Amino acid sequence: MEFEAKIETSGNLVKVPVSVNSQGPFEFTLDTGASTTTLTKKLAEQLNIKMHKKDHPDARGIGGGIPTDFADVSISLGPLEFEKDEVYVLDLESIMRCVGNQGGVLGHTTLKNCTMSLSYNKKTFKLKKGSSSLDLDWSKFQYIEDSHLIGVPVHINGNGPYTFVLDTGAGNSVITPDLAESLGIKAQEVEGIARGIGGDVQLQLAPIESLSIGSAQIMNTQVVVLDLSRVSPRGKLIKNGIIGYDFLRNFESVIDYPLQRLSFVDERNS
Repeated sequence: MEFEAKIETSGNLVKVPVSVNSQGPFEFTLDTGASTTTLTKKLAEQLNIKMHKKDHPDARGIGGGIPTDFADVSISLGPLEFEKDEVYVLDLESIMRCVGNQGGVLGHTTLKNCTMSLSYNKKTFKLKKGSSSLDLDWSKFQYIEDSHLIGVPVHINGNGPYTFVLDTGAGNSVITPDLAESLGIKAQEVEGIARGIGGDVQLQLAPIESLSIGSAQIMNTQVVVLDLSRVSPRGKLIKNGIIGYDFLRNFESVIDYPLQRLSFVDERNS
């Protein structure tokens, strides 16, 4: 059984319809970089969901001492129903200055037993429980330091591979200052800020000739140069960088969580 939906994008983020306790659907952000599916406090209160605290109440996937409530809820996407599980409840509107009717974040605790497909070109999101039977050009991925973060081998300007995190919640691909310096990549400050849970940082961009994962490659692009630990305490696990929207928009991205593999199908000529 497979769920398929047309997606909406807002600020390069993917919005998918998610039902909570058989109510909805509500608009959730698809975030492969999020450890746990999360409800906004506003939605939890709207649905009269009972929240509870813990002895160590901070969101472990977010870090940084952010007060976190918890709730046991059932999540479903179309006909796909997931067993009642614990989710985070956060005031995302205040933490991230979110606007609109966002209901929450669809994260690893829901995705981990599924195969997902994301196509920006076709504006489709697909999800099925279990591994994929598709005959694709698969590449293995590894979780970084036993976390939920998907580590993929990336070549930059023909150098590498370097392990980057695949994150559909990132609007841009990111390279850390240390890696940029070692590759002789020079960044320039531009107007704007990089916004994260840990705070805001002046935006820096750098041109690169090529960025590739296996046979999937983009040319002559720009990446954000950023000390990730400054915008999210979880960022200290990310040594080299993040693969985000500017790369992913060119491909159908298929992530087979059970078999820890992924594939990028080039859609630029389709």
